[in-house]
Amino acid sequence: MKDKYCSLMRATLPALFVAAAFALNTTAIAQAPPGSLWYNGDWNGENALSNERDDGLGFGQYAHVFDDFNVTAPLGWDVTAVFSDNLMPPGQPITAGADWEIRTDVSEGNAGTLIASGTTNSPLVTPTGRGGFGYTEYMVEVTGLNVFLPILPSGQHYWLNVTPVGNGMGRSFNSDTSGTHCVGTPCGNNGNAFFDSNFFGAYFTSTSNEGQPGDFSNGVIGTVVPEPTTVALLTCGAGALLIALRRCRAD
Repeated sequence: MKDKYCSLMRATLPALFVAAAFALNTTAIAQAPPGSLWYNGDWNGENALSNERDDGLGFGQYAHVFDDFNVTAPLGWDVTAVFSDNLMPPGQPITAGADWEIRTDVSEGNAGTLIASGTTNSPLVTPTGRGGFGYTEYMVEVTGLNVFLPILPSGQHYWLNVTPVGNGMGRSFNSDTSGTHCVGTPCGNNGNAFFDSNFFGAYFTSTSNEGQPGDFSNGVIGTVVPEPTTVALLTCGAGALLIALRRCRAD
């Protein structure tokens, strides 16, 4: 059976040196990208879990990692992009596409409620500047979204997955994190992730059951919905500036 995870015990995995044949964003990202509302943190260099579709596992085969996040703004978030950090063969990242899902109420053996999802054939794939086990880490980002997420009642969470989609080759592993450079909550420190895979025979089971009790490098980009008082202050400020300009012109 093919590996579902990487670990330091597998540090001797051979690197796959293949000439790059994809258009990539070559600017390394060392931490959360601008506009991040939630980022679980940088790869901790310790492990990674299978997160892939239609690659070296075979067409129609998939493995998804879901990790939880909280919307903290009272009036919610407007999500414009989502991303995950994944270890892939150097120079041969999986760029044929990306699937993404946001869910609530996920629990052991329960997929919960699907809030939003989609697939793109043009993900933004960016090297993070990190790597290990003979693999290079890439941020796989789905842009152009317009998803509103309200704040949830206390104790409830959203779960995010962003899965690279391949063309029958390569592998992809969602990077473990311990919360370095995290943004928002949780901060890569609550071990509340789930794994779903037809290839590995797992259905929304805790990643702890897959030998991965940690957290994973995923993130959400967007804007906070402003509260009415903020909007009112901005409006008043703009109005005052207009009045001042008119008076100056009159003088």
